[in-house]
Amino acid sequence: MNNYVKHPFMVNDLVVYPESRDRARVIDTDCRYELETTPESCTCCTFRFGSLRRPGFQCRHIKALKKVLNGDVKPDYLP
Repeated sequence: MNNYVKHPFMVNDLVVYPESRDRARVIDTDCRYELETTPESCTCCTFRFGSLRRPGFQCRHIKALKKVLNGDVKPDYLP
């Protein structure tokens, strides 16, 4: 994964742009929102409200980042 820092990954309707091993910008493909996401937190309101009600809650942005970190998604531009 380290070779892919600063390269975009498409995960469904999100673009995950890793900035380091544990932090990424996650952007909707229509560019409405750019969020700062880690494996444990996200700046989206879904995470902020969901995590208050359910400890361990993961929004779709965290799930997308975890897919990239786990190697479940490869960049489209690589063979």
